[in-house]
Amino acid sequence: MGDEGLEVRAASEGQLPKLIVFDLDACLWTPEMFELKGEPLSWDEQLGGVRTSHRSRGTDEIVRLFDGALAVMRRFVNDESLKDLSVAVASKTTEEKYAHHCLDQIVVDPAQGTKLGQLVHHREIYYGSKGSKHFPALKKATGFDYGEMLFFDDCTYSDNCGEVASSCPGIVCVRTPHGLTEALFDLGLAAFAAGRHGVVA
Repeated sequence: MGDEGLEVRAASEGQLPKLIVFDLDACLWTPEMFELKGEPLSWDEQLGGVRTSHRSRGTDEIVRLFDGALAVMRRFVNDESLKDLSVAVASKTTEEKYAHHCLDQIVVDPAQGTKLGQLVHHREIYYGSKGSKHFPALKKATGFDYGEMLFFDDCTYSDNCGEVASSCPGIVCVRTPHGLTEALFDLGLAAFAAGRHGVVA
């Protein structure tokens, strides 16, 4: 059965993860928080992102969701099969304040006024090992086993997926080296439905 068929099976049989966890920097949005030259301020509807206090040569610095990430987040708003799932973020940024602010400012669905932070039920945002810090904290906070979780991370600077898969047996991990896409999101759902675990992409 192909990935597309597995996705349908997941939806029809209810074989969905109870917790979907996303990294932030370079997975959901760009640029990364440590790269910012200014402090994140407010949502700019025309520019489609959070404007910062930095402006250079007439150009604003903007934090934006990747197109694929935006499409996935809108599915959490509009797809009935996903509405009951818990969503978390696990980020080891050194700029915690910036990350929280962007979560609370980014608009996912303008028609309903839904912001990214409203879709996130649990936040683990601090520097440290995701395998030994972030995910044990999520397990404790949610009561979900690792085998009930699906994780997406860009793994640009280190293999967070490999580390989490090794430290938290049973979890399904998907690398998003160029940012989250709908294809990778669906691949993760399909892998979970198929009973796979560890790093699947």
